[in-house]
Amino acid sequence: MTEDAVPPFPVTIRRIVHPGHETDALRSRFGDPTATWRHGDELRIGYGVAARLVFSGPDRIRAAAAAWRSLSAAAQIDTDVPAAAPVAFGAFAFADDSDAASVLLLPRVVLVQHDGASHRIELPALHQPTASTPPSVAAAFAPEAYERAVAEAVGRIRAGDLEKVVLARDRVLKSPGFDLEMALEVLADRYRGAWVFAVDGIFGASPETLATVVVGLATSRVLAGTAPRSADSRVDDANRATLLDSPKNRFEHALAVDSLLLALGGATEDLTLGRPFALGLPNVWHLATDATARIRADVGALDLVALLHPTAAVAGAPRAEALGVIRALEPFDRRRYAGPVGWIDGNGDGEWAIALRSAEVEGPDHVRAYAGAGIVAASDAHQELEETRWKFQPIEEALAAAVFTDQGIWQAGGRQIP
Repeated sequence: MTEDAVPPFPVTIRRIVHPGHETDALRSRFGDPTATWRHGDELRIGYGVAARLVFSGPDRIRAAAAAWRSLSAAAQIDTDVPAAAPVAFGAFAFADDSDAASVLLLPRVVLVQHDGASHRIELPALHQPTASTPPSVAAAFAPEAYERAVAEAVGRIRAGDLEKVVLARDRVLKSPGFDLEMALEVLADRYRGAWVFAVDGIFGASPETLATVVVGLATSRVLAGTAPRSADSRVDDANRATLLDSPKNRFEHALAVDSLLLALGGATEDLTLGRPFALGLPNVWHLATDATARIRADVGALDLVALLHPTAAVAGAPRAEALGVIRALEPFDRRRYAGPVGWIDGNGDGEWAIALRSAEVEGPDHVRAYAGAGIVAASDAHQELEETRWKFQPIEEALAAAVFTDQGIWQAGGRQIP
């Protein structure tokens, strides 16, 4: 889709008192939700499809931002909720040459719970949506092969080719009777500080925001550097302290923060950077840094996303060299894993995370989950493999059922998988 003139279309926005009643009615009308975004008590959930816009290539995010501006300008809004506007959900491929579709999805109806109040946004069917294509089934990146790839990456880093690269691996997890809505409930309950999402076949609970924009104020959270959690409080405290004091993890984190500053510089004013801190999630500790900035009047949430993606937290540094190593050493398409996922409204406000702790639905009984680790000169291949195992945990918990191992053995939840 381009910035060509879009015919005017009506948008009706109304306050609602009983969200549960609305949900029941919309489910009867449209079926299961088509998009979900949840963070704490904030919720945006879409039903039906008014339009599904598909983008690809290096300019996919900028093209989506341009298309959204055209659509927003054509909206004729009838509202009793001040400042409320139409909402689109998006999920973008990580790589410029990915086979995965980068999508903006406009539901027919979006229910919004925000600041203790609720409203609904209704659009007509704008045009026949393009159908989604299930990803092709491929063999997963075996643990032993992943360790070899990490060792190769460390060698390249020590040779001076680059400073950091993030290497990911994938796993196919089987769960008979997989229920996406139940999986999202598990993630929302277990990972309360995360951004829980489901858009166009990818779902997860990301701990890392890429860009949030509210009335011209942008915030972002950088995560890089990881340590395990422990049920033993003394061990857990020691893991946290080790993370904060680790030169390897602090260096990895500093590279990610630097990439944020370089990307935001031309689009923001009054950039404020917080101090690194240890962010505790149920499965891991992360080194985290928060940034806040005032953005230019002509910049919206998707414009920031286009500038920021991919950050050093999910690609590496320098960016071009890291992406080249990823292409050389990862034997699979990341698709939307580690790409931007979120929502944007007609005012340019929005909330975008990096699609981490995520999986793509490949069939009615299985998903492909992804996890990665930041590789620097001091990395140990086996330890980086262990880090990916910690990061698979949210999706394993969300499936809440049996999984299928590489050896073809069914096993109940609760056991560590390779």
